[in-house]
Amino acid sequence: MATNSQAFPQELPPRPEQRSWKDRNCPGARSCWNFNWEAYNLATSDHIVLARRICMIATLGVRTALSVLGIIYSAYSHGIVGTIIGSILAAVGFIFIAWCLATIGEAKGTRKVFGMSVGRWQFDAFLFASALVHIGFLVGFTGMGSTGFLISWYGMWILIFAVAWITTWTPEEQQPVSYV
Repeated sequence: MATNSQAFPQELPPRPEQRSWKDRNCPGARSCWNFNWEAYNLATSDHIVLARRICMIATLGVRTALSVLGIIYSAYSHGIVGTIIGSILAAVGFIFIAWCLATIGEAKGTRKVFGMSVGRWQFDAFLFASALVHIGFLVGFTGMGSTGFLISWYGMWILIFAVAWITTWTPEEQQPVSYV
């Protein structure tokens, strides 16, 4: 039996490039959990960037200080279980808020939110207002009452996350033009 050399190709097609598991199984998915510690670096010559980063550090510092005070209070009044749960939530909250603030601080371009353009100026105003609100939390920590404090605390947590989520949207400058 003679083999026909035309039955099998002589050249094989090129192999596809090596891709990660995520790229193979979730094509087009993008990660929003990129974190850059340079977002908190105070060594900059730009005064606006410096003010933005000081507001970010103030917000994160006050949140951390109030979390530590809450853990200490829990240790004295509620016992070990409240202290452990508070410590875990404080660590997770620190990482999450640090990511959110870094994302807001590094945002570039404008985004359409409810038909309005939101850009760098609005993000900077939010960071400044957030720092002022958190300093107010620190000053009024003892006089706020537990319910008012918790509503304000978690309200700011959700608001910071919402703004960080908006900054992960594709900027208007990079979106394709739609005539619809």
